[in-house]
Amino acid sequence: MARDDTAAAERHRYIMNWLADKPSISIGDITEHYGVSEVTARHDLMTLESQGKIRRIRGGAVSRSRAASISYPEERINFNVQAKRTIGAIAASFVSNGDVIIADIGTTGFYFVQQLTEKRDITIITGDLAIANYASFNLPHAEVLLLGGTLRKGHMYVAGSLTLDSMSKLYADKAFVSADGFHPDRGFTVEHDFSVSIKQVYNSNSRQRFMMLDESKVGKTSFYQFATLSDFDTVITETDPEAVLRHAVEKTHHQPALIVADDPTTFPRI
Repeated sequence: MARDDTAAAERHRYIMNWLADKPSISIGDITEHYGVSEVTARHDLMTLESQGKIRRIRGGAVSRSRAASISYPEERINFNVQAKRTIGAIAASFVSNGDVIIADIGTTGFYFVQQLTEKRDITIITGDLAIANYASFNLPHAEVLLLGGTLRKGHMYVAGSLTLDSMSKLYADKAFVSADGFHPDRGFTVEHDFSVSIKQVYNSNSRQRFMMLDESKVGKTSFYQFATLSDFDTVITETDPEAVLRHAVEKTHHQPALIVADDPTTFPRI
């Protein structure tokens, strides 16, 4: 076998092994690991798709055998993947064995839950069917409490008065919440009004509150405010290049801890 063919075969094995454990792979995952061009990575995916092993999607691919379990729109599951994985890994470090936690709906919460494989005897409260499905198959040491409510078509999560009522009766050690936007003058915002009340109950019914926010949301304002910095104990992001979050935290009366993945000085001492 020619050297180029051997290298391609090795990349193909890497892609398939990746997809055996994770819901999707991005072009960037391949180029970063092997140092090849995006053109080469795309050709690898085209080859595997022609063999019926994967299904290509925008920016990457999913396994044919697992494609049905990917319930988020493709543009969401493949957007800012590495940032969300980084944030999820940091958030997961705050989960202790035996904790009852809340995992907010959405891809940030999904990548967070993926990092919980080493945790034992935890309970995950969520209204996200993709998170519940992933946990049921991949986290044998976790119990899942799926909130009731109306299924929002095309999005695979529940919402509405039944969701709010069921969550109002539950209490957690830690809530891991996300947002559609953050602006220093407007706080944390979401696109839909039904998200406001449920996120506020997540916070009020938890002893500790964590915000998971990737940089693409910083400086952005959506329609409805549901919280301010003071409503969280810890804010986790992958980067804060213009120090927007740091300056906002410094001006906050109840200052949450700010953890920035690319700034080791922000990590708490253990």
